[in-house]
Amino acid sequence: MVLVALVAGLMSACIGPTPPSQPSASEMPGTGITWYSYEEGMAIAQEQKKPVMIDVYTDWCKYCKELDRVVYTDPNVIDLADKFVCIKFNADKRRDLSAKYNSPTPTNPRPGVPAIVFLKSDGTETYRTGYKGGAEPFVQDMMVALNNA
Repeated sequence: MVLVALVAGLMSACIGPTPPSQPSASEMPGTGITWYSYEEGMAIAQEQKKPVMIDVYTDWCKYCKELDRVVYTDPNVIDLADKFVCIKFNADKRRDLSAKYNSPTPTNPRPGVPAIVFLKSDGTETYRTGYKGGAEPFVQDMMVALNNA
């Protein structure tokens, strides 16, 4: 029994506390994309007369996670994102916004996630896209959206 207590004590001394997890690029100031809530982002867009990029996602969506991991960490995407006010919301938690930005329409007959919707600063939709498999196609979509803004 004493031996078990001694081994347990030595093991806990060697293991030590778990270091805190590192913040993601989007959480660190000066790196990544700065994301706003819908209300805050739309207010900033109107005030600054800046176009908007809205990411409609869910926690269970594989391609939403790919966007975060692959696309939104790409330096070219990050640079272009500075030209937009970037808003992100969970479609499962913000059903009101999901109904507005991700419901069936003539131009979007089969909505799904991820949905990336681009708007003028006044809220007028100019372009929409989804996940196309990497950063380069997304950069092209962002350029189209900027040209339409």
